[in-house]
Amino acid sequence: MRRALLLSVLAVVLSACAARPDQTAPFLGITHPTGGAVAKGRAVTVEGYAFDDTGVASVEVAGTEVLLPEMKGKRLVRFRFQLKAPQAGRIKVKVVARDLEGHTTSRDLDLVLDEAPPQVTIERVEEVDGRLRIVGVASDDVEVDRVVVRYGETFSRLNLPKGKRVRFYAEVPAKGATIIAVDAVNQRTEAKVSP
Repeated sequence: MRRALLLSVLAVVLSACAARPDQTAPFLGITHPTGGAVAKGRAVTVEGYAFDDTGVASVEVAGTEVLLPEMKGKRLVRFRFQLKAPQAGRIKVKVVARDLEGHTTSRDLDLVLDEAPPQVTIERVEEVDGRLRIVGVASDDVEVDRVVVRYGETFSRLNLPKGKRVRFYAEVPAKGATIIAVDAVNQRTEAKVSP
């Protein structure tokens, strides 16, 4: 008896939840490009996703649909589109996601032209036990994506966070090395280090 009562109460609660109208707008996220950096005059691929409990009906960019037809109505959708980067300055584009109930979320995508390559500053070089210890900083006006050390034919990516100013430490054979900093739009700067 108690179990039957519990099941009937649970059925009423669940049916009330199912009948509850959707009150929330979809969630909209942009995953690429990181930091909003683009290179002068190049095409840039923008990637993102939208999520909604009832299903995503559309994703528009500057009034143009970018969601593939087979993705419409799904709860989680991924989208991508291309833009041509400006020759100078910034570009701002509005991305709008709409769910099946008509609720919308919009987001301004602000892209920044990254014209300057990153900088590498070597702060200290020490020779210890036949190896070179290199300490320095890689910096960029938008974002340093990665720092790589090349010695001989070996390329070793340092495990560092991304950011505008990234400190690094490397230990390499005493013959010397090249520190390579790469920014978010693949501009690079090399600094040769010798004993």
